[in-house]
Amino acid sequence: MRILEDIKNPDYWTKVFQLGIIFFVIFVGLSLIISHFRQIMSGDFSAIYQDEFADGKWVEYILVKAAISLVYAMYMTSRRKNFKRE
Repeated sequence: MRILEDIKNPDYWTKVFQLGIIFFVIFVGLSLIISHFRQIMSGDFSAIYQDEFADGKWVEYILVKAAISLVYAMYMTSRRKNFKRE
């Protein structure tokens, strides 16, 4: 049960949030590019806004991506052998 031991370590959470933020930005950027490539190339950003962010859709969009990023960061950080600051 290494993950339970890691959760108690403050350095673990520092690394999780560092990796999570980086992955979140890349994940959101790539998902927007993949799902709305034509709108991006044509400059039709209002269509992207309507599809992803209008009428409160942004909350679900951000929360899903943030949850996935957090789980990914926790998994990848727990795979590391040490969390000590150098």
